[in-house]
Amino acid sequence: MADTVLARIKLFLRISHTVLDEDIQADIDACMADLKAVGVIYAAAGDPLIFNAVKLYCKSLYIDDVVKGAEYLRRYEALKACLMMAEGYGWKDENDE
Repeated sequence: MADTVLARIKLFLRISHTVLDEDIQADIDACMADLKAVGVIYAAAGDPLIFNAVKLYCKSLYIDDVVKGAEYLRRYEALKACLMMAEGYGWKDENDE
């Protein structure tokens, strides 16, 4: 399996089979769409912060413990909020133009 975002997320989730590949890829795509919907327009899955956001989002969905899942989702939302305000991800300094 190539070193794709899907492969890296599966490794992080400790999933080695391929049965859930389509579902996991759909969740990765949903996370990226969520980031873009809130203005994180420079989101690239290869970026370490964006990849960390995808990890948190997917972990919140694939963990058995509901309380821990909610905590991972809270951490994702906090990182998303930071990315929304960060120059280079969503916010652009008007003085730089």
